[in-house]
Amino acid sequence: MPTSRDLLPEKPGFQRALLRWYETHRRKLPWRRNADPYRILVSEFMLQQTRVETVIPYYQRFLTLFPTLKDLARAPLEKVFKAWAGLGYYARARNLHRAAQTICRDLGGKIPGTKGELFRLPGFGPYTAGAVASLAFNQPVAALDGNVKRVLGRLFPQFRDPRRAPPKKDLEKFLEGWIPPGRASDFNQALMDLGAAVCIPSRPRCSACPVLKFCPTRGELPEKKPAGRKLRQETWAVALLERDGRYLLHRNEGQGLLAGLWQFPKVVVDENRGKNTRHEDPGKLLKNYLLKDFGLKVKVLSSLPDQEHFFTHIHARMKPYLCILTDPPNSPPPPKSARWVKPSGFSRYPISTAMRKIAALLDR
Repeated sequence: MPTSRDLLPEKPGFQRALLRWYETHRRKLPWRRNADPYRILVSEFMLQQTRVETVIPYYQRFLTLFPTLKDLARAPLEKVFKAWAGLGYYARARNLHRAAQTICRDLGGKIPGTKGELFRLPGFGPYTAGAVASLAFNQPVAALDGNVKRVLGRLFPQFRDPRRAPPKKDLEKFLEGWIPPGRASDFNQALMDLGAAVCIPSRPRCSACPVLKFCPTRGELPEKKPAGRKLRQETWAVALLERDGRYLLHRNEGQGLLAGLWQFPKVVVDENRGKNTRHEDPGKLLKNYLLKDFGLKVKVLSSLPDQEHFFTHIHARMKPYLCILTDPPNSPPPPKSARWVKPSGFSRYPISTAMRKIAALLDR
């Protein structure tokens, strides 16, 4: 792989051109109004796998509810999930909450300023640790997000071939050799903005690029599209179990997808149907699940229109069923993690976007 010395005569000119452009064209983002480490920390967790324009309204509401790290650490996880609801990838919210609690409990409420210290906190991978250290504390470390990788791939075509691409650690070290002294935060954010606004995936705006003369590809090489990730297909039978105008919600305990969020009772339907395989009715599976896990005997009244939702690794097809209790006088109380809730009260619970699609059927 090339070293930072390979283009050493051009490095100062590249740095000047990029930073001069950034001073005029930087994106006006709410977490950039000051270098407050807490605000940058929150933004970086939210920006993982999520577009900037999607994050901004969630970020603003989140900071209204939890204006300081201490406020976030003291808040119940359920309240954090509720503020996060709709943004997806809820493990980020859980890790952000755990990191805030760890910092307040073990570090006197002071966010660490180095990549190594940040990396030891819950939920901090190499990118998030580097981004917070660089953007909030101006540490000369790389913040290698998707936009920056694309810019590097065009400036250094040898990085584009996945068979010859250097390990991520080597790429970070290479990029750190280009950071001008004392300008780590501006330099990394300038590269991010360049990739977001000019060096875009398709049809890059080369005529507006401040570092065009340093770019050997000049936008001529087609951007290789990564192989599409194959999503696991799942079918869920979902119970809209009604009692006196209220519907059963329960908290998804444990780890994994939607852990800690509230949802309607659901079971995964076996999709491995062979020619000689007898497939069990989804409604029957729901009845057995509600009896086994909640002690409730139910009757399935009707099915509602199927819904679908795409998660990171799963394409879920949801089959909702309206259900009622068959013996309400003798039905046991729900467990502590379950509630009978009116549709008007759903908003008080952190419910995933997927389950909101099911709840919306009750308004039709």
